[in-house]
Amino acid sequence: MRGSEPPTEPGPWRLVHVVRRGLPDKRLRLAVAGGLALLLAVFTVLWTVPWFEVRRIEVTGTAVLDPAEVESLGQGALGDPLLGADLDALAASVAELAPVESVDVSRSWPDALRVDVTERKPYMAVPTGDETFLMVDSGGVVFDESDSAPGSIWIVELDDPSPDDLATIETLAVLEAVPPNLADEVEHVESPSPAGVTLFLEGGRTITWGDGSQGEQKAEVADRLLAVGYEHVDVSAPDAPTVS
Repeated sequence: MRGSEPPTEPGPWRLVHVVRRGLPDKRLRLAVAGGLALLLAVFTVLWTVPWFEVRRIEVTGTAVLDPAEVESLGQGALGDPLLGADLDALAASVAELAPVESVDVSRSWPDALRVDVTERKPYMAVPTGDETFLMVDSGGVVFDESDSAPGSIWIVELDDPSPDDLATIETLAVLEAVPPNLADEVEHVESPSPAGVTLFLEGGRTITWGDGSQGEQKAEVADRLLAVGYEHVDVSAPDAPTVS
């Protein structure tokens, strides 16, 4: 004998089952709505409460620059919501300062903008007419002036040092090619023209290097000629050097 057929009309047990199946979705919607409401509340607090306004500009990494000069560039942000501060605009302004190689601007909760500066490092010291030296980095950028030249950098006579000056560009290429044993003997460098770079060594010796091309070959030829006793060598054409 077959069992009785299940009821065709929905009974209470089926209604309960349907309700239970719907509960998780409803709870999820409530949870999502609650989370969004919380985020909105937090955002509103961060945007409007005076505790989270920009009140200070924190500067790190400066040695050449006066921190106050960097801080002044962020004065326009004081009083603004920290969350809405334009970090990119402040970074762009700081990056325009000559001594700045790179800069990173971030929020320092609850009330400051942090400016981390990386300054340029001197690579060449260029004498000026008033007994000071221009500090020039390895890219040819003039970023400071000093009464003295650090002993660890090149002293180079250049008319107009800059990244766009051909004499500066060729001089940098030459200095990169000078081997350490010769570099230790160089007292100063003169670069009256892009193809006229000359190294002045200890003991009055000179190397007329020319431009920055064929650096490795010029270094080998100059080193060999100096080693046999020549005091003035011209390797601007390394295949046909001249000596005196």
